[in-house]
Amino acid sequence: MRGRPVGDVSVKIGGDAHGPVAAGVGHVIHVNASERDAAVGPESGRRPDLLAARRVVVTTDVQRSSSRNNDGQRRMRRALEECVHAGAAALGVDRGSFEVVDRGDGVQVVMPEAVTLVDVLDTFVEAVAKALRMHNAAASDAYRVDLRAAVHVGYVDRVGGEWSGTPLVHAARLVDAPEVKRSLEEAGDACLAVVVSDAVKHVVDEGYCRIGPACYRHVAVVVKETSCDAWWRLL
Repeated sequence: MRGRPVGDVSVKIGGDAHGPVAAGVGHVIHVNASERDAAVGPESGRRPDLLAARRVVVTTDVQRSSSRNNDGQRRMRRALEECVHAGAAALGVDRGSFEVVDRGDGVQVVMPEAVTLVDVLDTFVEAVAKALRMHNAAASDAYRVDLRAAVHVGYVDRVGGEWSGTPLVHAARLVDAPEVKRSLEEAGDACLAVVVSDAVKHVVDEGYCRIGPACYRHVAVVVKETSCDAWWRLL
């Protein structure tokens, strides 16, 4: 096997890889970064793939969404979009970097890399709640929007423009916590229930956020395959 010539091969490769990559015995593949970036650049219409990107994720769900007729569904979706956009505007981030996935009766938000947990809890959540209150003040009871939002953080992947990863699954389970649903239903003056994971609660406990741990209530979440602790508060 010794003395075999080394072959240099130039290829296109997905993901964030660049530079020399080992490719079997005696071969090195040189990744052409410029070609890779051009294939997934702005002109291609899709974002480059990301692996193990640490991001804050927010999953929302509208209370009693299935009870609405078609007109109610349309109004609900417009109101939700406006409230989420109000949260993005309050963060002051580039609209293009704010990635929202429609979940039908809610949305999934993968925050830009620069947005921290403190930003989400102190700014985004508060702005969404303010926009919800403004909407509900002008809407009839039939078109009122009450929202549950779960906040989590972890490593996610974006491949082919689609996000995936256990943090997204975990946030989807937190937002469906039955106790939180009941509490929001029974609280006539609240419009938003925020549920945070254990990882997020640690940041709250350290005193980084304006709203401290005393304002959060513990809940044992048992939804599908998930069984965990979480904390929530009403706005």
